[in-house]
Amino acid sequence: MESGSDSDEDIVGNAVDMIDMEEAQKEKDNKEVVYCVHLRYQQRTTRKGYTIIEGMPDDIDCKKVLKAFKKMLNCNGALKKDKKNPKTSVILLQGDHRDSVEKFLLEEGIVSKEEIKKH
Repeated sequence: MESGSDSDEDIVGNAVDMIDMEEAQKEKDNKEVVYCVHLRYQQRTTRKGYTIIEGMPDDIDCKKVLKAFKKMLNCNGALKKDKKNPKTSVILLQGDHRDSVEKFLLEEGIVSKEEIKKH
């Protein structure tokens, strides 16, 4: 009989472990997706270069953001598809505008300070 009671305890213990695993998975699923927006400056020639903005959140309309950047910064820009992940877009702006872009993204509440990486 002792072996039967041990197996019952094992079954109960395994069920508790399964519940804990399910709760941990639910907590993991409920967490917000953390984005990391990368701001880079790429030198084209000795005097000219462009700012690259990668990793914008999926719910943001990049065309509208690009239009706002072009108007605010008085520069030209383009929207390109990312070669690594064709579903995402990359914003290119003429000139070094990393500081202004960071300030804009924070003021508009698009991303938080921890989610921006300047290179």
